[in-house]
Amino acid sequence: MRKYFAVTNEVKIQEGVYEFHTLVDPNLESDFKKLVAELKQMGYIPVIGRGKGPGSDYVISVIKKRNARPFGIWVNITLLVATLASTIYVGSLLAAPYFGLGDTWKLYLYGFLYFSLPLLIILGSHEFGHYFVAKRNGVAASLPFFIPLPVPPLGTMGAFISLRDPLPDRKTLIKIGAAGPLVGFVMSIVVGIIGAYLGNIQKPVIITNSQVTTLIYLPVIYYIFPAIHISNSIHPVAFAAWVGFLVTAINLFPIGQLDGGHVARGLLGKNAKYLSYSFIVILVILGIYYFSWILFAIIIIILGLNHPPPLNDISRPGRREIMVGVVAIALVAICFSPIPFAEHVAPDTSVAYITGGNNFIIVGNPAFDVDHMSLIVDNTNNYTILNTVAVKAPPGLHSTAPFNNSTGPLEKKMYEIAVWPSSNLTLGFYSFYVSVSTETKHWNFERNVTVVDLDPNLTFNNRNPLYSNSTTINLTLLNDGGLATLEAHRFNGSSDFSIIGTSEFTSSGNGILLTIPAGKQITISMVFFNLTQAAGVVFVDENSPWQAVVVFYIPPNSPQYQLLSNTQGSQFA
Repeated sequence: MRKYFAVTNEVKIQEGVYEFHTLVDPNLESDFKKLVAELKQMGYIPVIGRGKGPGSDYVISVIKKRNARPFGIWVNITLLVATLASTIYVGSLLAAPYFGLGDTWKLYLYGFLYFSLPLLIILGSHEFGHYFVAKRNGVAASLPFFIPLPVPPLGTMGAFISLRDPLPDRKTLIKIGAAGPLVGFVMSIVVGIIGAYLGNIQKPVIITNSQVTTLIYLPVIYYIFPAIHISNSIHPVAFAAWVGFLVTAINLFPIGQLDGGHVARGLLGKNAKYLSYSFIVILVILGIYYFSWILFAIIIIILGLNHPPPLNDISRPGRREIMVGVVAIALVAICFSPIPFAEHVAPDTSVAYITGGNNFIIVGNPAFDVDHMSLIVDNTNNYTILNTVAVKAPPGLHSTAPFNNSTGPLEKKMYEIAVWPSSNLTLGFYSFYVSVSTETKHWNFERNVTVVDLDPNLTFNNRNPLYSNSTTINLTLLNDGGLATLEAHRFNGSSDFSIIGTSEFTSSGNGILLTIPAGKQITISMVFFNLTQAAGVVFVDENSPWQAVVVFYIPPNSPQYQLLSNTQGSQFA
């Protein structure tokens, strides 16, 4: 002790704790650092403060250092391997849009090259910046401990080193605290330039497969340094650089024992606590817009807002250290994103519509006893949509069961929907609905169908129904029952026709009316204009509701023709 300071009084407080009163020394800072280094070899730690008693200017307390057993290097290696695995996994997810969903091992390779490696280089350079400056200033430090987090979008919670010696003075606080972020910032710039370049030459082959995408907000550095500017889709390497800037900003928060806390304590001394409190308030305010900052503030409060003083809290930092500290704290302003991540829900531009379907169901007819429709879902989005389809049919009708399905990006998919009578006695007019939903859109299609039975007293050419594969048909309509007033209706949307007959029928606003007395017949000609699809005309007797006589045109190549040929081939006119 007397080698470096003029001791005026020496007191032994207790076993392993000594107190020395000394006079003012013009070489206080350098002499005290030498004392720290020398006592360290002897297993002691000196702490200097201003004296209160007469005849002394300073009090140096010497405390026996506790023997702490550091973790073995196997812990560092294990955590590094685990962080490699977690960041490679997350990197493979980030690489998939750029390189497609091919071989899994290739995706893991891309995840390592384009995300895990550049990110760990940034984090590692940050921690080794602390490590080497600590060593240079005689402060023992551990190798970096990486923290794995196998959850997107980062894959890691960063890294840290453990300082195994107390910091000697405020200058050293600033140097060690600022070294990591400054080196990490420079490395993030380098990786950002590479990421911006790769983003220009490697374009994503898959834009997205989800309606909900994650957006990142760029800090000011991207606008003052154009070489790292990124476009709408961010390359994994560029994303690693963005993470590097965010880590730099967070570590430089002047709070507690963060890197910025070291720098603030070195610059402001005891007054650094007020800056620490102010930043906690800022984080809570930011938490109104991004809740994670409130959680971060709670963690910092639990760990401690006040930074412990260095061994020499008397010597002030020099101009160079002040400049380094100010630059380091200023990096928060250009590297910080108040809202780092935000979810974006893309507008759903998909379209759904129904085609086909009949106006009538003919009870007991093998080809026309079910109303078949086609539901078309045209997904014009660049992401997959989930479809929920349900038919809401009234009592008397059965329908296709509800189902869920998905339609891929830019895919048009067709689903078959059907309704049919629950029994042969289910006659009448029915309204039903087809409900289609995606996550953000809904369609409700109203459809109508009339269920009719074949009238046994009415025939066309002695048949009911009558099938023809000719578009022009000469018909004799015979009524073996009572007076019949028949109204003609199109069987389905493709049933375009005209009727040519005698003066025994007239036209009305509701369709063509045929009046046939009991036991009489009339002759008409019917022409169908659609040559490619099955068509028909249903004549419903107004005097006997839901009883009908029907004539169909069946194209030879239609599925109805094959079905009827196998079951009722002799019925074709």
